[in-house]
Amino acid sequence: MINLQNKINKISGNFKLENEIKSGPISKIFSCEFNNIKSIVRFDLPLASKLNLNRMKEIMILNEISFLNQSPKILFENISEGILIWEYIPGEQLNFSQKDEQLLTDLSRSLKKIHKIKLSKSLVTNFNESIIFYKTLLVNSPNQKLINKSLKLFEEINDEDSQLVFSHNDLNITNLLIGNNIYFLDWEYASMNSPYFDIASLVASFNLDHSEINILVEGYSDNFIAINKEKLKKWVSFTYYLDYLWRISIVKLDASYKQSMKLDEFENFLINL
Repeated sequence: MINLQNKINKISGNFKLENEIKSGPISKIFSCEFNNIKSIVRFDLPLASKLNLNRMKEIMILNEISFLNQSPKILFENISEGILIWEYIPGEQLNFSQKDEQLLTDLSRSLKKIHKIKLSKSLVTNFNESIIFYKTLLVNSPNQKLINKSLKLFEEINDEDSQLVFSHNDLNITNLLIGNNIYFLDWEYASMNSPYFDIASLVASFNLDHSEINILVEGYSDNFIAINKEKLKKWVSFTYYLDYLWRISIVKLDASYKQSMKLDEFENFLINL
């Protein structure tokens, strides 16, 4: 647990905490007012420092990509205290009722803009480092069969000779907003990765059908990287296995999350995938 008041005392400026928006094992996120600006604040929990997350690089990345107007604008940060405040973005979460052809096309083109960004190699790590982290952490964990299957699938689909792009790596429904633009939130897992991963994450998160996948892929591939549909299917499967690696890592680091991570339920899902 964290003492919110102690955290708030570390914020320089006129700050008013409002409603909790989201809470998980890594952080708590609230609406707030900062220096008379409607804002969002994230307070890190202890696990954030144990999951190989680099908050300094996350902030630097957000500053570097701000020109696209597709990500939050940082107003305040205190890395040592695990505090980040960004300006509130008006909009709504993308949801199933919004799944239409134009939205999917706009989403694919917005993603393509992100994947085209060129950042310094010293700033952006390689996704392989996350896999190595999970592999090392989970050496003696239960259910090695599923863990090894997850790692083996990544080895199979990860072509070291293929083009890597700057990737968000966490494109679930809660991290996408639509307003005046399509906005991508929560950049803590961003790295260089295969272009397939972010696309596969959208397919899995929105449960896209065959025709919707075609629209997404066509909008993305136009004058850019051609996407192989069969390879994409394997990457979609991998997104589920990666979610499992993340969940079991959380439990390995803090057993109190075992029930909330629903490992048994998720393992049954993967066995029947």
